[in-house]
Amino acid sequence: MRNESIIIYESIYNGNTKKIAQAMAQVLGCRSINSTNAMNIDLNQYKSIGFGSGIYFGCHHPLIFKVAEKLDMSEQDVFLFSSRGNPRLGKYHEQLKKLLVEKGKKLLGEFSVKGYDGTGPWSIIGGGNCGKPNERDLKKAAKFLQDHMPQYCVPDCYKQIKTRLSVKEGKVNTYTVSLGETQVVLKGDLLTFNQNDCIGCGKCVDICPLGIIDMKEGKAFSLKELDCTICQLCEKNCKERAINLHFNWRDAIKVAIRHGKRKSL
Repeated sequence: MRNESIIIYESIYNGNTKKIAQAMAQVLGCRSINSTNAMNIDLNQYKSIGFGSGIYFGCHHPLIFKVAEKLDMSEQDVFLFSSRGNPRLGKYHEQLKKLLVEKGKKLLGEFSVKGYDGTGPWSIIGGGNCGKPNERDLKKAAKFLQDHMPQYCVPDCYKQIKTRLSVKEGKVNTYTVSLGETQVVLKGDLLTFNQNDCIGCGKCVDICPLGIIDMKEGKAFSLKELDCTICQLCEKNCKERAINLHFNWRDAIKVAIRHGKRKSL
């Protein structure tokens, strides 16, 4: 996991903002923590910080402001994000933006999406913005970071491989990629494990519904990646960001064909 960035969020109703924070943390390869935990760590050690919450009465959650007020005047990059019930983005970020600028921080960008709202009048009809933020919104959040702060995003080393091997049953392809002065070892294609970043915690082994992930010498890999259903649970739950899925629409269709006759997990 990278330690140059951190994402701080407050998500108190439906987990809308937490979903965004977790998706962004995946792209940056960093931690996402709530504001209470953020109050207990030294934030001045990070080069970039993301601040986000739902929008409550026109601005970010008060605890986010408390965290921002804790910062010193050192030079840091920051970005803001939020989820909101209102279909239009108003000047909801202005108060927090002003505070951070007064702290000498450099604002790299702002991101906001509609989020499910079950409060007030919306409760009568079952809520507004049902299903939001959805997968498309989370992909927009990832693209926002890639566009506005690519220097902090985790590079996908697999994309650097010029000659890729065919994926076969019972075999895992191994590649070595140069990342600066570091030689990164990758195992797998559809389901790629960064052996440098994997710490062997075994969480991906436990969480995989089909049990296709194994451990060897303290590192995760898969000999059955063709059986992967692209549920992305391993990728989303790897705190070290050591797992990346690589698939296209053809691969997604192959999942349905391969598992079409299955009766259970």
